[in-house]
Parts: sequence; structure tokens; C-alpha cells
Amino acid sequence: MPYPEEYQAVRRRAGLIDCSAWGVIEVRGADRVTFLHNLLTQDIKTLASGAGREAALVSPAAKLLADLVVLADVDAHWLILPRFRIDTALKTLEHYLITEDVTCHERTATHGILALQGPAAGSVLQEAASAPLATLPALAHRMITIQDVPMRTVAHSITGSPGFLLVTPAERAAWLWEHVLQLGRAQGLRPVGWETWNVLRLEAGIPWYGIDMDESNLLPETGLEARAVSHTKGCYVGQEVIARLLARGSASRKLMGLVCEGNDAPGAKDPIISAGGGSAPGGKDTERVGEITSACFSPMLNRPIAMGYVKRAYYAAGTAVTVMRDDQAIPATLVNPPFVYPSARTDDS
Repeated sequence: MPYPEEYQAVRRRAGLIDCSAWGVIEVRGADRVTFLHNLLTQDIKTLASGAGREAALVSPAAKLLADLVVLADVDAHWLILPRFRIDTALKTLEHYLITEDVTCHERTATHGILALQGPAAGSVLQEAASAPLATLPALAHRMITIQDVPMRTVAHSITGSPGFLLVTPAERAAWLWEHVLQLGRAQGLRPVGWETWNVLRLEAGIPWYGIDMDESNLLPETGLEARAVSHTKGCYVGQEVIARLLARGSASRKLMGLVCEGNDAPGAKDPIISAGGGSAPGGKDTERVGEITSACFSPMLNRPIAMGYVKRAYYAAGTAVTVMRDDQAIPATLVNPPFVYPSARTDDS
């Protein structure tokens, strides 16, 4: 079957995504590095100006309060995170402020965020900015100008394909959207909507806060420790609980991927049950072992995929399970995301 145009653009050429659901917190002050280092799950002290890292903010009990990107600058640190988590993040940061020389301010109203994603994203951006950007390492960032409009460009994939975030003055975001689309059209650039972005991020195994994880989740349940946690930095808020859970083999449930049979994708909260008949780990009878958080039909794999939480006994990739969609039983296999990789290419047919 032909792939949707928006999806094909990101996987083969380039797509432009409106990331207005994300916001920005600006952190300044002489003590900001130590302050953030002691609160966030990542090592901030070794983060050089012009570099970035994925990180998380957790409670003392290791409950996930926000997942975010931290960008280090000469005189500030910038936190990019879902807009609806900014109030919680700011209240948490301010709760731990005592005498430190640190200020934290929301800058969502003054900053717009777009994402340029796909194999041709670098060449499109290079043409727009007249500057070589394709070789920036992951989460490196630099200031550029496009038609005299200043913006922070961050090398960051949010789809599984290579790409960039463009953090621009909010009043120029609409202009930048139209300008980049027009400039990149000859290279196959297309606008990409939320539905296609959701498919792309699911194929890449990227969980979304509010859909696949929230404040009820311990960080090790989400899989974020693989890319958002430093295991050598020492103490931070929630570190003791996270270290203990990881030392004993993670929490009692874990976010896993599911590759499903048939053509119908499961829905959120659909139960995951064991295969039964003695085929479940330990020869157990059929039982509820988890729940779907999000799902879609994958154009790359030509079958439905999903993410969901399962019990500890079902962490092994290759385990057969069943998803119950109303009265329909959907056979599925548990996998470790991502489902596809940036180097994968699609066909036109």
C-alpha cells in the first residue's frame, strides 16, 4: 500500500512539524549548573556550552514529573519540555531554591518551536541559513539566522529520522514555517501533522508524557534511564530509589513495544493478557499482564504496533501475548523499542 505523503516525506526526504505543544524554561544565575545537577537525572556539570542532553525531573520517590531536553549556553540553561508540565517543573525547581543564585522563568510566550525532520533536513536548513549544520552531533545547538531572524538550532530527532529543532522568536514562528516550507519544497519538504508525527514517534519507540507516562510512573518503568539518566554523577533528587530499582532489575512493570498481527491497531487502555495454555512464562494460565498506552498502524512494518506496560515476568523480547480489543483478540509479540531505525528506508509502493 502507498505510504501517506507526510510520513514518506520524513522517512525519505524532510518534514516540518509544529511543536507548539512544547514550552521553554530559562534558568540563569551563577549557581544554576550545580542547582540543576542536583535536581535533574543527567550530569549537568560536564555539559559544555553548545551541548545538550535529555534528562528528567523526578520526585524524591522517583515518580516522573517531566521529561525534558537541557541545553547549556554561556550564560543560561534552557529546558524544553511539554507545555502542560511547565507549571509543575517550575514549582519543583522553586521548591528547592534556598539561597542559590538562580532564577527560573517560563519563556513559552516568547519562543516558538518547529521541528525539521528527515534525511534531507540538514540540506534544507543549510540552504535556509547558509551555514553548515548537518554534522552537528546529537543535541548540539547553535544560534543561526534565517533572513535576519535569530534562532537556536538543536540537532535532535523526535521521529527516528535525523533532524533539528528550531527555537525561534514566537512572533516570527509563523513566518519561519512558511519560509522554510517554500524554500524546501524542491527537496521534498512537506508539512507534517500530529497524526503522522504520532506514527513516526511510535515507530521510533519515543514515549510521550501524558500518553505513555505520567506522575504515576516510576522513571525506571518508562525506559528513560537508557538516555536520560547518568549512572555516575552521584546524588540527585530521586537517585536512591532509581539506583535501587535498577540494581534489582527494574520496577515491577515496564513500558514495552508490541508488534501486532492483523490490520487493526489496539486502543489505549486495552488489556494485555498472557498467551495462556501454559505458554506464558512459568506455564501460567491466561492472565492480565499489562495495558496498552498508545498504538498505530506502522507503514514501515505494514502491521500495527503499540506500547504498553507489562509485568516483570514478561520483559523478555519475543514473548507472545494477546491484546483484547473489545471482544477481539489480537495476537502480539513483545519487543524492545525502537521498532524501526533512522537508516531504514521506505518504498513508494
